[in-house]
Amino acid sequence: MSPRPGPSGLKERQEQMVESIEIETAPPRGQAHVAFADKDKAVELLEDVGHSVVLTPENNSRVLRKIDMRILPIILAIYFLQSLDKTTLAYASVFGLVEKTHLVGLQYSWLGSIVYLAQLVVQPLLSYILVKVPLGKFLAISVFLWGAVLSCMTAAHNFVGLLLCRMFLGAFEAGIGTYRL
Repeated sequence: MSPRPGPSGLKERQEQMVESIEIETAPPRGQAHVAFADKDKAVELLEDVGHSVVLTPENNSRVLRKIDMRILPIILAIYFLQSLDKTTLAYASVFGLVEKTHLVGLQYSWLGSIVYLAQLVVQPLLSYILVKVPLGKFLAISVFLWGAVLSCMTAAHNFVGLLLCRMFLGAFEAGIGTYRL
């Protein structure tokens, strides 16, 4: 067994492991090169501008901080609205939902449970879709559809209508929560 590197050897090893991306000059448009076939649009844009990308721990932490400051507030607002939605069923029951929609037996309990059942059923499918489509579009569509179904819930005046709305709410909530997996 080789001895473990000391603090100075560890620092040198870490410096060697710094990930870097070397960008060579792109061939002129129309002259396809095999090495450039798999590059994405962001790399092409950087090449056109003439920049190179070197990923360092400082750059990584700066990008992570930007992501946290821009994406995290949006996600927190969405989670707040979803938790608010979950409590509205309880508030609605206090204000006469059970009587106005003529719920009997376990129907009110099913309205609360169907959300989680729909999430359980839909989440594997959405996890697959998540890797096939861009995250931003996926989340935007999920949030929009969730809000649309939540707005349509006001039109439901019986158990079946409420159950369908709550089921679709659960399905679209699963889409919003799936990206964390």
